[in-house]
Amino acid sequence: KTYNPNKWCKDSCDPNFTDIKHPCRGSSVTCGIFYKNVDPATQRPCAESCWRFAFRFHQQESKGTNGFMIQVEEMHGLGDGQMIETLMARQVGMKVFRTFTNEDSISSSGIPRISKAVEDWYEGGCANSELENVFIGDVWSPWEGRPRYEKL
Repeated sequence: KTYNPNKWCKDSCDPNFTDIKHPCRGSSVTCGIFYKNVDPATQRPCAESCWRFAFRFHQQESKGTNGFMIQVEEMHGLGDGQMIETLMARQVGMKVFRTFTNEDSISSSGIPRISKAVEDWYEGGCANSELENVFIGDVWSPWEGRPRYEKL
């Protein structure tokens, strides 16, 4: 099961949406619009939920089933929202696979590399919760390496 946070409308208790200095980390304690985050009928996030609350909800739900997050880092680096998602993953204790590249567009040639990283993680009993960097760019072109694992 996958969750795509860009699939539906969302709100934010942060007037700037992705200000990393804003205290919201998607929890009922930190979110400023908690009163409208949960659909009373389903007890799940709804279209009016703060995006951070909805994202963290799905992170926690996924972690509970040995799920993980794949974070796509483009050539220019992570966006502000992605940095917030990483902070929330750290708080939840969720495994993050971060892809990175040296290309403007991604081809399907990098998909086996991320698949292998996920398979290896499952074969290892899902024990390693460190952020795992997975290069999916052109191995024949220059690129800056980075450590395979980083503390979240």
